[in-house]
Amino acid sequence: MGTMTAGTVKEPVMNADAARDCGCSTSGVVRGAGAPAEVRINTCFLDSLTVTSYFGSDEMRASFNDRSLMQSWLDVEAALARAQGSLGLIPSSAGAVITANARIEKLDFPGIAAEAARTSHPLVPLIRALVKVCGEPAGGYVHLGSTTQDVMDTGFVLCSRTGLDAVERQCRELARILRRLSIRYRNTVMAGRTHGQQALPTTFGLRVAGWYDEMLRHLDRIAELRPRLLTGSFGGAAGTMAGYGPKAIELRAAVMRELGLNVPLTSWHSNQDRFGEAISLFGLIASTGEKIARELYFLGRTEIAEAFESQGEGQVGSSTMPHKQNPIRCEAIIGAAATLRAQVPLAQGAMVAQDDRDMGSGMILWKLVPESFILLGGILDRLVAVVGTMGVDTARMRHNLHITGGLIVSEAVMLKLAERIGREHAHHAVSEASRQAIASHRPFADCLREHPALAGRISAADLQGLLDPEHYIGAAAEVVDQTILSREV
Repeated sequence: MGTMTAGTVKEPVMNADAARDCGCSTSGVVRGAGAPAEVRINTCFLDSLTVTSYFGSDEMRASFNDRSLMQSWLDVEAALARAQGSLGLIPSSAGAVITANARIEKLDFPGIAAEAARTSHPLVPLIRALVKVCGEPAGGYVHLGSTTQDVMDTGFVLCSRTGLDAVERQCRELARILRRLSIRYRNTVMAGRTHGQQALPTTFGLRVAGWYDEMLRHLDRIAELRPRLLTGSFGGAAGTMAGYGPKAIELRAAVMRELGLNVPLTSWHSNQDRFGEAISLFGLIASTGEKIARELYFLGRTEIAEAFESQGEGQVGSSTMPHKQNPIRCEAIIGAAATLRAQVPLAQGAMVAQDDRDMGSGMILWKLVPESFILLGGILDRLVAVVGTMGVDTARMRHNLHITGGLIVSEAVMLKLAERIGREHAHHAVSEASRQAIASHRPFADCLREHPALAGRISAADLQGLLDPEHYIGAAAEVVDQTILSREV
Protein backbone atom coordinates (compact mmCIF):
# COMPACT_ATOMS: atom_id res chain seq x y z
CA MET A 1 0.00 0.00 0.00
CA GLY A 2 2.94 2.30 0.59
CA THR A 3 5.34 3.84 -1.93
CA MET A 4 8.96 2.69 -1.73
CA THR A 5 11.38 5.62 -1.50
CA ALA A 6 15.09 5.29 -0.79
CA GLY A 7 14.71 2.09 1.18
CA THR A 8 11.80 3.28 3.30
CA VAL A 9 8.07 2.72 3.14
CA LYS A 10 5.89 5.77 3.43
CA GLU A 11 2.80 4.80 5.42
CA PRO A 12 -0.47 6.07 3.91
CA VAL A 13 -2.50 8.08 6.39
CA MET A 14 -6.09 9.12 6.88
CA ASN A 15 -7.65 11.57 9.25
CA ALA A 16 -9.35 10.46 12.45
CA ASP A 17 -12.87 10.90 11.09
CA ALA A 18 -12.15 8.71 8.07
CA ALA A 19 -10.55 6.09 10.27
CA ARG A 20 -13.53 6.12 12.60
CA ASP A 21 -15.96 5.77 9.70
CA CYS A 22 -14.14 2.72 8.33
CA GLY A 23 -13.74 1.09 11.72
CA CYS A 24 -9.96 1.38 11.76
CA SER A 25 -8.06 1.84 14.98
CA THR A 26 -7.04 5.45 15.49
CA SER A 27 -3.46 5.37 16.71
CA GLY A 28 -2.00 8.84 16.25
CA VAL A 29 1.06 9.56 14.12
CA VAL A 30 2.79 12.92 14.54
CA ARG A 31 4.16 14.15 11.22
CA GLY A 32 6.13 17.10 12.56
CA ALA A 33 6.08 19.99 14.99
CA GLY A 34 2.82 21.88 14.72
CA ALA A 35 1.41 19.48 12.14
CA PRO A 36 -1.96 17.89 12.85
CA ALA A 37 -1.85 14.30 14.07
CA GLU A 38 -3.02 11.90 11.41
CA VAL A 39 -3.80 8.23 11.53
CA ARG A 40 -2.16 5.29 9.84
CA ILE A 41 -4.35 2.97 7.85
CA ASN A 42 -4.36 -0.19 9.91
CA THR A 43 -2.16 -3.00 8.67
CA CYS A 44 -3.85 -5.61 10.87
CA PHE A 45 -6.03 -8.09 8.98
CA LEU A 46 -8.68 -7.79 11.69
CA ASP A 47 -9.20 -4.16 10.67
CA SER A 48 -8.36 -4.36 6.97
CA LEU A 49 -10.96 -2.96 4.62
CA THR A 50 -10.11 -5.52 1.93
CA VAL A 51 -10.32 -8.70 4.00
CA THR A 52 -13.02 -7.65 6.46
CA SER A 53 -15.30 -10.34 5.01
CA TYR A 54 -12.95 -13.03 6.33
CA PHE A 55 -12.18 -12.01 9.89
CA GLY A 56 -14.06 -10.15 12.59
CA SER A 57 -17.32 -8.27 12.51
CA ASP A 58 -18.17 -4.58 12.39
CA GLU A 59 -20.18 -4.88 15.61
CA MET A 60 -17.32 -6.42 17.57
CA ARG A 61 -14.73 -4.05 16.11
CA ALA A 62 -16.90 -1.14 17.25
CA SER A 63 -16.96 -2.58 20.77
CA PHE A 64 -13.18 -2.61 21.01
CA ASN A 65 -11.89 0.19 18.79
CA ASP A 66 -9.84 2.99 20.32
CA ARG A 67 -12.81 5.28 20.79
CA SER A 68 -14.88 2.63 22.57
CA LEU A 69 -11.98 1.61 24.77
CA MET A 70 -11.12 5.19 25.71
CA GLN A 71 -14.78 5.92 26.38
CA SER A 72 -14.88 2.94 28.72
CA TRP A 73 -11.94 4.42 30.65
CA LEU A 74 -13.75 7.74 30.81
CA ASP A 75 -16.84 5.91 32.10
CA VAL A 76 -14.74 4.47 34.92
CA GLU A 77 -13.31 7.90 35.78
CA ALA A 78 -16.83 9.37 35.81
CA ALA A 79 -18.19 6.55 37.98
CA LEU A 80 -15.32 7.02 40.42
CA ALA A 81 -16.01 10.75 40.66
CA ARG A 82 -19.75 10.23 41.18
CA ALA A 83 -19.13 7.59 43.84
CA GLN A 84 -16.60 9.83 45.61
CA GLY A 85 -19.11 12.65 45.48
CA SER A 86 -21.87 10.47 46.94
CA LEU A 87 -19.61 9.55 49.88
CA GLY A 88 -18.50 13.13 50.50
CA LEU A 89 -14.94 12.44 49.43
CA ILE A 90 -15.10 15.16 46.77
CA PRO A 91 -17.75 17.81 46.09
CA SER A 92 -20.74 16.21 44.36
CA SER A 93 -20.71 19.12 41.92
CA ALA A 94 -17.24 18.06 40.82
CA GLY A 95 -18.52 14.55 40.15
CA ALA A 96 -21.29 16.01 37.99
CA VAL A 97 -18.86 18.15 35.97
CA ILE A 98 -16.47 15.24 35.46
CA THR A 99 -19.34 13.01 34.33
CA ALA A 100 -20.66 15.62 31.91
CA ASN A 101 -17.24 16.02 30.31
CA ALA A 102 -16.15 12.40 30.31
CA ARG A 103 -17.15 11.96 26.68
CA ILE A 104 -14.60 11.16 24.02
CA GLU A 105 -16.25 13.53 21.54
CA LYS A 106 -15.46 16.42 23.90
CA LEU A 107 -11.75 15.64 23.91
CA ASP A 108 -8.95 16.14 21.39
CA PHE A 109 -8.81 12.52 20.26
CA PRO A 110 -5.90 12.81 17.77
CA GLY A 111 -4.00 14.85 20.33
CA ILE A 112 -4.51 12.18 22.98
CA ALA A 113 -3.25 9.54 20.57
CA ALA A 114 -0.15 11.58 19.82
CA GLU A 115 0.50 12.18 23.52
CA ALA A 116 0.16 8.46 24.24
CA ALA A 117 2.98 7.83 21.81
CA ARG A 118 5.07 10.64 23.28
CA THR A 119 4.57 9.73 26.94
CA SER A 120 4.59 5.95 26.45
CA HIS A 121 1.56 5.84 28.72
CA PRO A 122 -1.90 4.71 27.54
CA LEU A 123 -4.01 6.55 30.13
CA VAL A 124 -2.25 9.68 31.37
CA PRO A 125 -2.90 11.71 28.18
CA LEU A 126 -6.61 10.88 28.46
CA ILE A 127 -6.65 11.96 32.11
CA ARG A 128 -4.87 15.20 31.27
CA ALA A 129 -7.34 15.94 28.48
CA LEU A 130 -10.26 15.29 30.85
CA VAL A 131 -8.73 17.51 33.51
CA LYS A 132 -8.35 20.28 30.95
CA VAL A 133 -11.90 20.12 29.65
CA CYS A 134 -13.36 19.96 33.18
CA GLY A 135 -11.48 23.05 34.26
CA GLU A 136 -11.03 24.15 37.86
CA PRO A 137 -11.92 23.17 40.47
CA ALA A 138 -13.55 19.94 39.13
CA GLY A 139 -10.51 18.94 37.10
CA GLY A 140 -8.48 18.65 40.27
CA TYR A 141 -10.59 15.69 41.38
CA VAL A 142 -10.15 13.59 38.24
CA HIS A 143 -8.55 10.16 38.89
CA LEU A 144 -8.21 10.97 42.59
CA GLY A 145 -6.60 8.04 44.44
CA SER A 146 -6.93 5.74 41.45
CA THR A 147 -4.33 3.87 39.44
CA THR A 148 -3.99 3.19 35.74
CA GLN A 149 -4.58 -0.55 35.85
CA ASP A 150 -7.82 -0.23 37.84
CA VAL A 151 -9.18 2.09 35.18
CA MET A 152 -7.88 0.17 32.19
CA ASP A 153 -8.87 -3.28 33.42
CA THR A 154 -12.34 -2.11 34.40
CA GLY A 155 -12.64 -0.45 31.00
CA PHE A 156 -11.77 -3.73 29.33
CA VAL A 157 -14.50 -5.36 31.42
CA LEU A 158 -17.04 -2.78 30.25
CA CYS A 159 -16.10 -3.42 26.61
CA SER A 160 -16.20 -7.13 27.32
CA ARG A 161 -19.74 -6.81 28.64
CA THR A 162 -20.83 -5.40 25.29
CA GLY A 163 -18.84 -8.05 23.48
CA LEU A 164 -20.17 -10.89 25.64
CA ASP A 165 -23.74 -9.73 25.03
CA ALA A 166 -23.05 -10.00 21.30
CA VAL A 167 -21.42 -13.43 21.64
CA GLU A 168 -24.36 -14.77 23.65
CA ARG A 169 -26.87 -13.36 21.16
CA GLN A 170 -24.97 -14.89 18.24
CA CYS A 171 -24.73 -18.27 19.98
CA ARG A 172 -28.46 -18.21 20.67
CA GLU A 173 -29.21 -17.33 17.06
CA LEU A 174 -26.99 -20.16 15.85
CA ALA A 175 -28.62 -22.58 18.30
CA ARG A 176 -32.09 -21.63 17.04
CA ILE A 177 -31.05 -22.30 13.45
CA LEU A 178 -29.55 -25.66 14.41
CA ARG A 179 -32.69 -26.59 16.29
CA ARG A 180 -34.87 -25.85 13.26
CA LEU A 181 -32.56 -27.84 11.00
CA SER A 182 -32.52 -30.84 13.32
CA ILE A 183 -36.32 -30.88 13.24
CA ARG A 184 -36.46 -30.43 9.47
CA TYR A 185 -34.01 -33.27 8.77
CA ARG A 186 -35.09 -35.50 11.69
CA ASN A 187 -35.81 -38.42 9.35
CA THR A 188 -33.38 -37.62 6.52
CA VAL A 189 -31.18 -40.71 6.34
CA MET A 190 -27.55 -40.30 5.38
CA ALA A 191 -24.32 -42.22 5.70
CA GLY A 192 -22.75 -41.93 9.10
CA ARG A 193 -18.96 -41.80 8.90
CA THR A 194 -16.20 -42.78 11.29
CA HIS A 195 -12.46 -42.69 10.58
CA GLY A 196 -13.36 -40.99 7.28
CA GLN A 197 -15.25 -44.07 6.08
CA GLN A 198 -18.93 -44.88 5.81
CA ALA A 199 -19.93 -46.53 9.07
CA LEU A 200 -23.68 -46.93 9.75
CA PRO A 201 -26.74 -45.02 8.57
CA THR A 202 -27.70 -41.98 10.62
CA THR A 203 -29.88 -38.95 10.00
CA PHE A 204 -28.78 -35.47 9.16
CA GLY A 205 -31.14 -34.26 11.86
CA LEU A 206 -29.23 -36.26 14.46
CA ARG A 207 -25.92 -34.87 13.23
CA VAL A 208 -27.25 -31.32 13.58
CA ALA A 209 -28.84 -32.11 16.96
CA GLY A 210 -25.36 -32.92 18.23
CA TRP A 211 -24.21 -29.45 17.21
CA TYR A 212 -27.28 -27.91 18.85
CA ASP A 213 -26.62 -29.81 22.08
CA GLU A 214 -23.03 -28.53 22.08
CA MET A 215 -24.17 -24.95 21.57
CA LEU A 216 -26.51 -25.28 24.55
CA ARG A 217 -23.53 -26.20 26.70
CA HIS A 218 -21.66 -23.15 25.43
CA LEU A 219 -24.62 -20.96 26.40
CA ASP A 220 -24.47 -22.48 29.88
CA ARG A 221 -20.75 -21.73 30.02
CA ILE A 222 -21.36 -18.11 29.00
CA ALA A 223 -23.95 -17.73 31.75
CA GLU A 224 -21.50 -19.18 34.27
CA LEU A 225 -18.69 -16.93 33.03
CA ARG A 226 -20.72 -13.72 33.07
CA PRO A 227 -20.63 -12.92 36.83
CA ARG A 228 -16.93 -13.76 37.08
CA LEU A 229 -15.88 -11.78 34.00
CA LEU A 230 -18.08 -8.77 34.67
CA THR A 231 -16.25 -7.79 37.84
CA GLY A 232 -14.47 -4.46 38.09
CA SER A 233 -10.88 -3.86 39.13
CA PHE A 234 -10.34 -1.79 42.26
CA GLY A 235 -7.17 -2.14 44.27
CA GLY A 236 -5.15 1.02 43.98
CA ALA A 237 -1.46 1.02 43.24
CA ALA A 238 -0.60 -2.23 45.06
CA GLY A 239 -3.96 -3.75 45.93
CA THR A 240 -4.35 -2.14 49.37
CA MET A 241 -6.67 0.68 48.20
CA ALA A 242 -4.66 3.06 50.43
CA GLY A 243 -4.97 5.93 47.98
CA TYR A 244 -8.76 5.74 48.07
CA GLY A 245 -8.84 6.75 51.72
CA PRO A 246 -10.67 5.45 54.81
CA LYS A 247 -13.88 4.75 52.91
CA ALA A 248 -12.16 2.58 50.31
CA ILE A 249 -14.39 -0.46 50.85
CA GLU A 250 -17.56 1.64 50.55
CA LEU A 251 -16.11 3.46 47.57
CA ARG A 252 -15.30 0.21 45.79
CA ALA A 253 -18.90 -0.96 46.16
CA ALA A 254 -20.28 2.42 45.08
CA VAL A 255 -18.13 2.55 41.93
CA MET A 256 -19.21 -0.94 40.89
CA ARG A 257 -22.87 -0.02 41.46
CA GLU A 258 -22.41 2.97 39.20
CA LEU A 259 -20.92 0.73 36.49
CA GLY A 260 -23.30 -2.20 36.97
CA LEU A 261 -20.39 -4.56 37.68
CA ASN A 262 -19.71 -7.08 40.41
CA VAL A 263 -17.48 -6.06 43.31
CA PRO A 264 -14.03 -7.72 43.43
CA LEU A 265 -13.04 -9.18 46.78
CA THR A 266 -9.36 -8.59 46.12
CA SER A 267 -7.33 -6.68 43.58
CA TRP A 268 -6.81 -8.70 40.42
CA HIS A 269 -3.88 -6.82 38.95
CA SER A 270 -1.89 -10.05 39.13
CA ASN A 271 -4.84 -12.43 39.09
CA GLN A 272 -6.05 -12.38 35.49
CA ASP A 273 -7.92 -15.68 35.57
CA ARG A 274 -11.16 -13.97 34.55
CA PHE A 275 -9.88 -13.06 31.11
CA GLY A 276 -7.97 -16.36 30.96
CA GLU A 277 -11.27 -18.18 31.48
CA ALA A 278 -13.10 -16.04 28.92
CA ILE A 279 -10.56 -16.59 26.17
CA SER A 280 -10.41 -20.30 26.99
CA LEU A 281 -14.19 -20.48 26.56
CA PHE A 282 -13.92 -18.56 23.29
CA GLY A 283 -11.48 -21.22 22.11
CA LEU A 284 -14.09 -23.90 22.87
CA ILE A 285 -16.81 -22.03 20.98
CA ALA A 286 -14.45 -21.43 18.06
CA SER A 287 -13.65 -25.15 17.96
CA THR A 288 -17.35 -25.98 17.66
CA GLY A 289 -17.62 -23.43 14.87
CA GLU A 290 -14.67 -24.93 13.05
CA LYS A 291 -16.10 -28.43 13.42
CA ILE A 292 -19.37 -27.37 11.76
CA ALA A 293 -17.51 -25.45 9.06
CA ARG A 294 -15.24 -28.42 8.36
CA GLU A 295 -18.25 -30.72 8.16
CA LEU A 296 -19.84 -28.54 5.48
CA TYR A 297 -16.46 -28.20 3.76
CA PHE A 298 -16.25 -32.01 3.62
CA LEU A 299 -19.88 -32.68 2.71
CA GLY A 300 -19.65 -30.07 -0.05
CA ARG A 301 -16.87 -31.87 -1.92
CA THR A 302 -17.79 -32.64 -5.51
CA GLU A 303 -17.60 -36.39 -4.88
CA ILE A 304 -19.92 -36.16 -1.84
CA ALA A 305 -22.14 -33.10 -2.47
CA GLU A 306 -24.57 -33.75 0.38
CA ALA A 307 -24.56 -30.33 2.04
CA PHE A 308 -22.74 -27.17 1.08
CA GLU A 309 -22.17 -23.48 1.71
CA SER A 310 -24.48 -21.39 -0.42
CA GLN A 311 -22.97 -18.97 -2.92
CA GLY A 312 -23.92 -15.30 -2.87
CA GLU A 313 -24.94 -13.34 -5.93
CA GLY A 314 -21.80 -12.12 -7.66
CA GLN A 315 -19.52 -14.28 -5.53
CA VAL A 316 -16.34 -15.32 -7.34
CA GLY A 317 -14.98 -18.76 -6.53
CA SER A 318 -11.79 -18.56 -8.52
CA SER A 319 -10.05 -15.94 -10.63
CA THR A 320 -9.19 -18.57 -13.24
CA MET A 321 -11.70 -21.44 -12.88
CA PRO A 322 -15.22 -20.05 -13.48
CA HIS A 323 -16.95 -23.22 -12.32
CA LYS A 324 -15.53 -23.11 -8.79
CA GLN A 325 -17.94 -22.54 -5.89
CA ASN A 326 -15.50 -22.36 -3.03
CA PRO A 327 -16.68 -22.59 0.60
CA ILE A 328 -14.81 -19.39 1.40
CA ARG A 329 -16.81 -18.49 4.51
CA CYS A 330 -16.25 -21.96 5.96
CA GLU A 331 -12.56 -21.55 5.24
CA ALA A 332 -12.57 -18.16 6.98
CA ILE A 333 -14.20 -19.77 10.02
CA ILE A 334 -11.56 -22.50 10.03
CA GLY A 335 -8.71 -19.99 9.77
CA ALA A 336 -10.14 -17.66 12.42
CA ALA A 337 -10.85 -20.54 14.80
CA ALA A 338 -7.27 -21.77 14.57
CA THR A 339 -6.04 -18.23 15.20
CA LEU A 340 -8.33 -17.80 18.19
CA ARG A 341 -7.33 -21.11 19.75
CA ALA A 342 -3.72 -19.95 19.56
CA GLN A 343 -4.66 -17.08 21.91
CA VAL A 344 -5.72 -19.51 24.67
CA PRO A 345 -2.23 -20.51 25.91
CA LEU A 346 -1.17 -16.86 25.73
CA ALA A 347 -4.15 -15.81 27.86
CA GLN A 348 -3.41 -18.52 30.39
CA GLY A 349 0.24 -17.51 30.36
CA ALA A 350 -0.81 -13.96 31.26
CA MET A 351 -2.16 -15.36 34.52
CA VAL A 352 1.41 -16.15 35.60
CA ALA A 353 2.18 -12.69 36.94
CA GLN A 354 4.76 -11.70 39.55
CA ASP A 355 4.38 -9.65 42.71
CA ASP A 356 1.36 -7.33 43.07
CA ARG A 357 1.48 -6.13 39.48
CA ASP A 358 3.35 -7.36 36.43
CA MET A 359 2.66 -5.49 33.24
CA GLY A 360 4.93 -7.80 31.29
CA SER A 361 2.04 -10.23 31.67
CA GLY A 362 -0.79 -7.69 31.85
CA MET A 363 0.02 -6.02 28.55
CA ILE A 364 -0.54 -9.33 26.75
CA LEU A 365 -4.24 -8.97 27.50
CA TRP A 366 -4.39 -5.54 25.87
CA LYS A 367 -3.90 -7.40 22.60
CA LEU A 368 -5.60 -10.70 23.37
CA VAL A 369 -8.92 -9.48 24.75
CA PRO A 370 -9.96 -7.30 21.78
CA GLU A 371 -8.58 -9.73 19.20
CA SER A 372 -10.29 -12.72 20.78
CA PHE A 373 -13.66 -10.99 20.88
CA ILE A 374 -13.26 -9.75 17.31
CA LEU A 375 -12.23 -13.16 15.99
CA LEU A 376 -15.09 -14.92 17.78
CA GLY A 377 -17.59 -12.31 16.63
CA GLY A 378 -16.54 -12.93 13.03
CA ILE A 379 -16.64 -16.70 13.43
CA LEU A 380 -20.18 -16.59 14.80
CA ASP A 381 -21.37 -14.05 12.22
CA ARG A 382 -20.17 -16.25 9.37
CA LEU A 383 -21.39 -19.43 11.00
CA VAL A 384 -24.91 -18.04 11.38
CA ALA A 385 -24.87 -16.97 7.73
CA VAL A 386 -23.47 -20.27 6.45
CA VAL A 387 -25.66 -22.59 8.50
CA GLY A 388 -28.74 -20.45 7.99
CA THR A 389 -28.44 -20.59 4.20
CA MET A 390 -26.65 -23.87 3.54
CA GLY A 391 -27.88 -26.19 0.84
CA VAL A 392 -28.82 -29.79 1.66
CA ASP A 393 -29.16 -32.35 -1.14
CA THR A 394 -31.27 -35.15 0.35
CA ALA A 395 -31.29 -37.08 -2.92
CA ARG A 396 -27.50 -37.12 -2.92
CA MET A 397 -27.51 -38.29 0.69
CA ARG A 398 -29.73 -41.20 -0.33
CA HIS A 399 -27.53 -41.97 -3.32
CA ASN A 400 -24.36 -42.05 -1.20
CA LEU A 401 -26.13 -44.16 1.38
CA HIS A 402 -26.56 -46.94 -1.19
CA ILE A 403 -23.19 -46.80 -2.99
CA THR A 404 -21.71 -49.66 -0.94
CA GLY A 405 -24.49 -52.01 -1.94
CA GLY A 406 -25.47 -52.69 1.66
CA LEU A 407 -22.01 -52.86 3.25
CA ILE A 408 -23.04 -49.89 5.41
CA VAL A 409 -25.48 -52.17 7.27
CA SER A 410 -23.15 -55.13 7.78
CA GLU A 411 -23.76 -54.70 11.52
CA ALA A 412 -27.47 -55.48 11.05
CA VAL A 413 -26.64 -58.70 9.20
CA MET A 414 -24.04 -59.67 11.81
CA LEU A 415 -26.41 -59.16 14.73
CA LYS A 416 -29.14 -61.19 13.04
CA LEU A 417 -26.74 -64.03 12.30
CA ALA A 418 -25.39 -63.83 15.86
CA GLU A 419 -28.77 -65.00 17.10
CA ARG A 420 -28.00 -68.34 15.44
CA ILE A 421 -24.23 -68.84 15.70
CA GLY A 422 -22.99 -66.28 18.27
CA ARG A 423 -21.51 -62.83 17.82
CA GLU A 424 -17.87 -63.84 17.29
CA HIS A 425 -18.60 -66.40 14.58
CA ALA A 426 -21.13 -64.04 12.96
CA HIS A 427 -18.63 -61.18 12.92
CA HIS A 428 -16.02 -63.42 11.25
CA ALA A 429 -18.46 -64.66 8.58
CA VAL A 430 -19.82 -61.23 7.67
CA SER A 431 -16.27 -59.82 7.60
CA GLU A 432 -15.26 -62.48 5.09
CA ALA A 433 -18.27 -61.72 2.90
CA SER A 434 -17.53 -57.98 3.13
CA ARG A 435 -13.91 -58.38 2.07
CA GLN A 436 -14.94 -60.62 -0.79
CA ALA A 437 -17.51 -58.06 -2.03
CA ILE A 438 -14.97 -55.23 -1.89
CA ALA A 439 -12.18 -57.21 -3.58
CA SER A 440 -14.34 -58.70 -6.34
CA HIS A 441 -16.65 -55.69 -6.83
CA ARG A 442 -19.59 -58.08 -6.53
CA PRO A 443 -22.85 -57.30 -4.70
CA PHE A 444 -22.57 -57.74 -0.95
CA ALA A 445 -25.86 -59.65 -0.92
CA ASP A 446 -24.48 -62.28 -3.31
CA CYS A 447 -21.36 -62.78 -1.21
CA LEU A 448 -23.49 -63.16 1.89
CA ARG A 449 -25.82 -65.70 0.30
CA GLU A 450 -22.86 -67.77 -0.86
CA HIS A 451 -21.16 -67.84 2.55
CA PRO A 452 -21.68 -71.22 4.26
CA ALA A 453 -22.30 -69.62 7.66
CA LEU A 454 -25.50 -67.98 6.37
CA ALA A 455 -26.88 -71.00 4.50
CA GLY A 456 -30.35 -71.73 5.81
CA ARG A 457 -29.95 -69.31 8.71
CA ILE A 458 -31.26 -66.03 7.16
CA SER A 459 -34.04 -66.09 4.57
CA ALA A 460 -33.78 -64.17 1.30
CA ALA A 461 -36.60 -61.85 2.37
CA ASP A 462 -34.99 -61.18 5.74
CA LEU A 463 -31.63 -60.54 4.11
CA GLN A 464 -33.16 -58.05 1.69
CA GLY A 465 -34.73 -56.16 4.59
CA LEU A 466 -31.51 -56.19 6.58
CA LEU A 467 -29.61 -54.68 3.67
CA ASP A 468 -31.90 -51.64 3.40
CA PRO A 469 -29.92 -48.85 5.12
CA GLU A 470 -32.94 -46.57 5.38
CA HIS A 471 -34.48 -48.96 7.89
CA TYR A 472 -31.45 -49.14 10.18
CA ILE A 473 -31.31 -45.82 11.98
CA GLY A 474 -32.07 -47.09 15.46
CA ALA A 475 -33.40 -44.43 17.84
CA ALA A 476 -32.04 -41.49 15.81
CA ALA A 477 -35.43 -39.76 15.53
CA GLU A 478 -36.17 -40.20 19.23
CA VAL A 479 -32.75 -38.82 20.18
CA VAL A 480 -33.45 -35.77 18.04
CA ASP A 481 -36.78 -35.30 19.77
CA GLN A 482 -35.28 -35.57 23.24
CA THR A 483 -32.52 -33.13 22.36
CA ILE A 484 -34.73 -30.41 20.92
CA LEU A 485 -37.27 -30.80 23.70
CA SER A 486 -34.60 -30.63 26.39
CA ARG A 487 -34.40 -26.86 26.06
CA GLU A 488 -35.53 -24.19 23.65
CA VAL A 489 -33.46 -21.06 23.24
